[in-house]
Amino acid sequence: MKIILIGYMGSGKTTIGKKLANNLNQKFYDLDKKIIKYTKKSISELFEIYGEKKFRKLEFNILNLFLKKKKSYILSVGGGTPCYKHNMFLMKTNSKIIYLNAEINTLFIRLLKQKENRPLISKLSNNDLYNFICDSLSKRFFFYKKADYTIYIENKSFLDIVKEIKNIIFI
Repeated sequence: MKIILIGYMGSGKTTIGKKLANNLNQKFYDLDKKIIKYTKKSISELFEIYGEKKFRKLEFNILNLFLKKKKSYILSVGGGTPCYKHNMFLMKTNSKIIYLNAEINTLFIRLLKQKENRPLISKLSNNDLYNFICDSLSKRFFFYKKADYTIYIENKSFLDIVKEIKNIIFI
């Protein structure tokens, strides 16, 4: 089983990925954690040191290596991962991709609570954060909609989302 969860930051990819993997008795992986382990640097440090362009190349290489090595997995990737290089093509070639679709207001409320832990948004005012989400989500949606399946997460428990994913996968 090869499943990749994509979606905007705050959509629940990691939480749902862990619960899904546990439910299916699969191994869960987080691409950002793989990058951190490989480089011994945080994602924010990598962005600072290399800039986004070099970071995305590194991300592509680590994703490619991971997909070639692993036979079975539940993988969550960063919100921007599907939008760069040939990542979406690479992921679709190797896996089933599930897009966790969250409403802007849901993302805003979740990210407000997590702001300090997310370098990309930590210094934004509330108004700027909302505008940032709207702007970047509209640019990324083109890529997100290429997923094999879309799960709308609004007003659903994590367990309901896991059940919905299982129903899709085992059709």
